[in-house]
Amino acid sequence: MKRHPSLIPLSLDHHDALVIAQGLILGRSRAPRSKWPTDRRAQVDRVVDFFKRTLLAHFDTEDAYVFPVVMERMPDRAALIAELRHDHEQLRNLISDLERTPATDLDTRLPALGRLVEAHIRKEERVLFQAMQRELDAAELDHIGAKLTARGRARKNCRIG
Repeated sequence: MKRHPSLIPLSLDHHDALVIAQGLILGRSRAPRSKWPTDRRAQVDRVVDFFKRTLLAHFDTEDAYVFPVVMERMPDRAALIAELRHDHEQLRNLISDLERTPATDLDTRLPALGRLVEAHIRKEERVLFQAMQRELDAAELDHIGAKLTARGRARKNCRIG
């Protein structure tokens, strides 16, 4: 199913996160010219930076603009939203743990983090977004898209440097 334009900003973040997830799972990048580090400790720095620069705001955006609409208009999806929110909290905790102990058991922790990121994104893209596109009308999706666009502009204007 082609992605509705209102959800594309979230899908673009998802794409970037999937690239990171693959690097964590494999311990390397599949792309020959990738700058993804092979050193696990350097991967920690990369994933923590990506989390702070992109995923925290992404989670906040979903929590503020997507999940409430789904809960209101698609109450049968409450369990899915609860799962996705739980994933967000689990990912926040795993990143905090990596910041506290960035050199411990990385060959186990980083692939596990990558698998969680990948599973979470697949659930949003293949289950949540497709259900939204089937069950919400175009005006509702456009309204979400307008909020996402405004939030994105506000984030750009707040960046330093």
